[in-house]
Amino acid sequence: MPTALPKIDSPLVQHVASEDPNYLSAYNVCLNHEEAFAAYENKLRYVRILGFLVLYAPNWTVRHEVVKCIHSRKNESDLTDVGRFFECYVIIPFKKYKGRTPKPSEHPSRPSFEAVKNQVKVDVSEAPKDHRDAKRKALIRDNWRCVVTGFVDLNAPEDIIAQSEQPPRGINTECAHIIPEATFFGVNPKSEENTKLDFSATILAVLQRFHYDISKFNGEKVHSLTNVMTLEKNVHDRFDQLELYFEATSQKDHYEVKCYGLMPPLFQQFVAFSTTDPEHLPVPSPELLAFHATCCKVANLSGAAEYIDRVYRDADEMGVLASDGASGDVLGYLLSSLSNYTVGVQG
Repeated sequence: MPTALPKIDSPLVQHVASEDPNYLSAYNVCLNHEEAFAAYENKLRYVRILGFLVLYAPNWTVRHEVVKCIHSRKNESDLTDVGRFFECYVIIPFKKYKGRTPKPSEHPSRPSFEAVKNQVKVDVSEAPKDHRDAKRKALIRDNWRCVVTGFVDLNAPEDIIAQSEQPPRGINTECAHIIPEATFFGVNPKSEENTKLDFSATILAVLQRFHYDISKFNGEKVHSLTNVMTLEKNVHDRFDQLELYFEATSQKDHYEVKCYGLMPPLFQQFVAFSTTDPEHLPVPSPELLAFHATCCKVANLSGAAEYIDRVYRDADEMGVLASDGASGDVLGYLLSSLSNYTVGVQG
């Protein structure tokens, strides 16, 4: 269920405000518009996305960029357009789904963003489609176990099974990507009119504006061990559905497993990533896990996750979109969806 933005005097808001007065003023814009948009579901969701992004940004550079976007709005329409932009190019790419490639749209409040996106499009190259090597190396690094349940992979070597402290429960594991590989596959960079390329380039440009090194996702690098981990299928689904995330603790590479919805009893409360070979078998990136955690929080608190699920469920039930326009909301959202394709960026 969507959650109202915390009031100004809440500890979380005050903590964020203590970093920079501009953060508080931007958040206050969202808070004031939340009240004004109470009767408008979409507008309310968009402004909550912005407000929760300010509160739960993974680092100060992301928060600073979001705050600049909020302050650059000229009217209410601009503000909601910014919220919708972040829903389309931050939340949707991280949430598991199947759909069509969206119609490209321009960043509503930062004209210079288009220059960044266009340069990204120039540097795009198609990434490999086989991640078997990444899965194999992740299994080795993760000791042939799902990192959340601790259960051993069905194909684990005998010595690994013998080392198990509990009766082995063989499971099928999968290679889970933090930055989804489906965001970047199947693009033809030579095509003059390629909406998949344009959409993927926009996502990457957002990450670049957030000061993430997108060159690390070029080609095979989308399968870098810093971007993958071993998860049991159902755990993987929850991770990709933005229902499960890893909350950093004060200890390096040590995380608390958080879930929206019930926490299954077989899930471990804490996960510690480690490796015997940091150079060749690095642990998952703390920066990427933090960004995924932000997407989970913002999507669920704002109501975006629930709305996306409802729209796709309605589309499945309809089968064919209504000719009388009754399904216009579904059609509009499906046009904002991303196909299961992936591109990389050359550094």
